[in-house]
Amino acid sequence: MRHVPVPAFALTLFALTFRVAPIEPMAVIGLAGVLLIVVGMVMPWRWPIISAACIFTTNHALALWATDAPVSVLGAAGFGLAQLGLLQSADLGRCMRAASVGSGVVRAQIVRWIGFAVLTLTSTMFGTGVARSLSATLPVAVAPMLAAVGAVGVVVALALAATQAGRRGNG
Repeated sequence: MRHVPVPAFALTLFALTFRVAPIEPMAVIGLAGVLLIVVGMVMPWRWPIISAACIFTTNHALALWATDAPVSVLGAAGFGLAQLGLLQSADLGRCMRAASVGSGVVRAQIVRWIGFAVLTLTSTMFGTGVARSLSATLPVAVAPMLAAVGAVGVVVALALAATQAGRRGNG
C-alpha cells in the first residue's frame, strides 16, 4: 500500500506536463524523472526522489515556456499539490520501510492529504476571485506593493511554522 501513491503522483506530474506540451523532449525529460522515481522506490535513498521532483518542475516550466501557455492558477496549484504529495508519500514510504503500520495510519494520512488539497484549492479559488475583483478597482501601480506584502506574508508564515516545529522538537 505504501508504494501506490508515489508512482501515482509521479505519473500525474508527468501527465500534467505532457498535457501542456505533448512533444518528444518533454516526454523524454519526464520519463527520466519517472526512472528516478523507480530508483528511489527500490533503494532507500532520498536523492532520486528529490532529483525527480526537480526534473518534473523544470520540465513543467520548460513546457509552459515552450508553448507560451496562459497562466492557470488552478493548474499551478494542482501541480504543486501533486509535487507535495510525491515528496510526502515518498518520505513516508521510506520511513515506513520494514515497519508494521496499521490501516488506520494510512487512512489518517490519506484524509489529511485530501483535507489539505481541498483547503489549498478552495483558498486558491477564493484568492483568485478576490484578486479578479480587486484588479478592476486598484491602479496598476499598487500591484508590486501587494505582491511584496504577499511575499512578506509567506515568509512570516514559514518562519512561524519553523519556530513552532523547533519548539515542539525541543519539548
